[in-house]
Amino acid sequence: MLFLVAISAFFIVLFGMPTLIKVAKLKRLVDEPEDPRKIHHRSVPTIGGVMIFITLMFNVFFWSSLGDAIDAKAMSAGAILAACSVLIFFMGLKDDIIGLSAAKKLIVHLGVGLLLVSIGDYRIESFGGLFGIETLPIPFSMIFSIFVYIVIVNALNLIDGIDGLVGGYSIIAMTAFAIWFINTGQMPESIISLTLAGSMAGFLIFNFAPARIFLGDCGSLLLGLIAYALATRVMQTPQELVPEAWGMLSKPVLAMSILAYPLVDTLRVFCLRAARGISPFNPDRNHLHHRLMMRNRKHSKTSIFVYVFSVSIILIAWAKPYIYPKLGEEGMFIGLFALSFLWFLPVLRSTRGQHKLAEQRDRVLKEAEAEAKDQKKRKADSAVA
Repeated sequence: MLFLVAISAFFIVLFGMPTLIKVAKLKRLVDEPEDPRKIHHRSVPTIGGVMIFITLMFNVFFWSSLGDAIDAKAMSAGAILAACSVLIFFMGLKDDIIGLSAAKKLIVHLGVGLLLVSIGDYRIESFGGLFGIETLPIPFSMIFSIFVYIVIVNALNLIDGIDGLVGGYSIIAMTAFAIWFINTGQMPESIISLTLAGSMAGFLIFNFAPARIFLGDCGSLLLGLIAYALATRVMQTPQELVPEAWGMLSKPVLAMSILAYPLVDTLRVFCLRAARGISPFNPDRNHLHHRLMMRNRKHSKTSIFVYVFSVSIILIAWAKPYIYPKLGEEGMFIGLFALSFLWFLPVLRSTRGQHKLAEQRDRVLKEAEAEAKDQKKRKADSAVA
């Protein structure tokens, strides 16, 4: 049955997406390449997340109804996750169509995060002994979990800038989650993971270079929400459910390895912006996919580079019990963290000059736009006078 979950999700998106693309073009729900930071130079529909949301809701409820009865606790958590998914989806859709201020989005994220960690119990309760930290105090656990939720949601949103990038990465991440949940007997989470893996496989057909549709905020924010929820469930997996061969795996390290690319990209960019004294949310052309595009020049090569990185980091984390069983959790975490940055170091060094030139061009364009707006305002004021 579990194999059919991914297959059904794939075909729903495959047959539904062409209609969504037509509607988006007719209603002009497209991304115009006006911002100089944008890599695309053509109009592309931006509401691909609509079909992902529809598929997620239908597929999860349909296949869950055919399986064994779900206990009350899992049902309650699933209901909260579904409710939060609706909120996040419509917030993202509004942002895609008419725009939404950062302050309003933050308020919604805080509300959703609070619902997830308090009622849904999607909470980081323990570090599993990583750095000697076991169970976290509940107040700290809730605050920290909301913070991590906001980071992960925005991290998935920020990497949605290259044809095929977020689609292919999501297939890899959701497949990894599905393998864990299937082997630990967590069926509700398995269905969610497989549904998104199948959905994103269908989406990738229309999103791989050259993209015919983008995921949009309604899709990327939804993916981030689900990724956070599944990552917390990996960390909360009772040890008695874990197969004996995986007994030495660090669940926090495994969860972070699955989310390695978006987390590394977001952490790097936010730290660089903070070091320059600007807002972490100030957009620029310094994301890893921007730098990769400066070297590769092609969306497909850039996306495949990230796919290889993501699969490699996950496999290295999963291989611990088989290849280096004596390596401690701290050593594993530090090693993966260092490897993640070293992986992209040659690209960052080789594109340093190009990045500086791009920043200078963007600065000149912004100054020209600001001057044009000032002149327009002065003309309007003089006309009124």
